[in-house]
Amino acid sequence: MPHKKDKINVYILASPHPQFDEILDFPPEGVVYSVDRIKSSYHGWFTEKKIALHNLLLKFLPIPRMTHVETNADLIHSTRGILQINPKKPWIIDCESGGVFTSFNYSALKNPLTKRIITKALASEKCRKILPQSEAAKKDLLQAIDCGKFKEKIEVLYLAMHPCLKKKIKRKDGKFVISFIGKEFYDKGGNDLLKAYEILTKKYKNLKLKFKGDVPEEYKNIKLPGLQFVKGHFPREELFEKMYLSADVFVLPTHSDNYGVVFLEAMSAGLPVVGTTSFTVPELIEDGKNGFLIKTQYSWEMYFTKNGKLDRKKYEEDVMKEHPEIIKQLVEKISLLIENKNLREKMGIESRKIIEGGKLSIKERNKNLRRIYEEVLKD
Repeated sequence: MPHKKDKINVYILASPHPQFDEILDFPPEGVVYSVDRIKSSYHGWFTEKKIALHNLLLKFLPIPRMTHVETNADLIHSTRGILQINPKKPWIIDCESGGVFTSFNYSALKNPLTKRIITKALASEKCRKILPQSEAAKKDLLQAIDCGKFKEKIEVLYLAMHPCLKKKIKRKDGKFVISFIGKEFYDKGGNDLLKAYEILTKKYKNLKLKFKGDVPEEYKNIKLPGLQFVKGHFPREELFEKMYLSADVFVLPTHSDNYGVVFLEAMSAGLPVVGTTSFTVPELIEDGKNGFLIKTQYSWEMYFTKNGKLDRKKYEEDVMKEHPEIIKQLVEKISLLIENKNLREKMGIESRKIIEGGKLSIKERNKNLRRIYEEVLKD
């Protein structure tokens, strides 16, 4: 077993998602990564087509996400699926949900061959740890596949983020700025937020909503005081300046996130955050402490049928509707933050604390990840 000062060489199969920048840029003490990472953007054309192609192939050839690795490193850390054919080195795997093994095609997980391949790999002697990124992800994993043969290997390891090093931008315009970032308009609750914002503008005259994400044609010409649709892709530093450091609150009434890294970004910038009771979000937002949780009955994980199939059609029908109960909560919680400067400053400080030294901090993640690597090499 390596000592604290011993160097551990880890071959990491990293997803292109920006969340893994935090692991690669801030590794645990004494850990040296050899990085194998897809170069394309996570939300880019190539990645989306690759996921769509895998889903298509699963209809004819029920093979889960698999990767073959040959390396001289001490161990392998995969964020891109299970490893093929008994690798010579011990390995661990990150998973954001049970569906990650089949590109989120839960129906494919019911195929006997697919299940056999996945469970055999995870139960193998060389697979030492399975790391769901949240308690919600762990629950989903246990429901999606039979983990009886390797349940003791499962340990929650939260994603983390380093604190933003730049200070908040002091504005002199007297505006209260709400920030939203979400790629899929309806999945992220964009329709509910715009309706809530419309109601808020009738009560408060100093509002501004910076809305970055996909906007359907029927919403593009909407005229609301202070509404700004932010377009384009920005380098990370510029994104923080435009969307977090110049805002008063971050709001994302999402139905579809497995994690919600944007909440971590907003928290690292010292913002109070408003999200929903969807999947992992309640593990990021401590209701009443660093933000508010909006109750929702439309989170994606609630749309599984009795045979374990995700009813995508019903889900899409429901999220595209107007949700008066969600809109009402958004108006109430955002109003509290508009009217109470001390409250939003206190919540922003709590957000920052969770990122600086709490369960979502690089310090906490690295302490646990270093321990996990040591345990893997000890076995």
